[in-house]
Amino acid sequence: MFDDEVHKNALKEFIAFLRTRNTQKNIAFFSDISREYVRHLGKGEKIPTIRIFFNIIEAAGIDLKEGLGIYIDFLQKQKMALAADHAKGLEYVKKLKSGKIRPKKNP
Repeated sequence: MFDDEVHKNALKEFIAFLRTRNTQKNIAFFSDISREYVRHLGKGEKIPTIRIFFNIIEAAGIDLKEGLGIYIDFLQKQKMALAADHAKGLEYVKKLKSGKIRPKKNP
């Protein structure tokens, strides 16, 4: 299962990758969306519809199948990073409960 944070981070990476293939202006123009919307996608502030997502891939000059594969790779990378963060948090809680460490005090 991929939560919103995973999708947003993967999408940020994906848009950055697409920008190495084409300009934001061209991606926006050929996708029939605004440059501002592309910017929001690049910041992870929006998640596009499937139609827009496919149009963005093609506007960047990438084969749809290849683009989806690249996005899936970014998704899996982000999912693994999130799982690692959760594992660190769980390990910290276990150590707190066992008394092996003390909570850090905020100044």
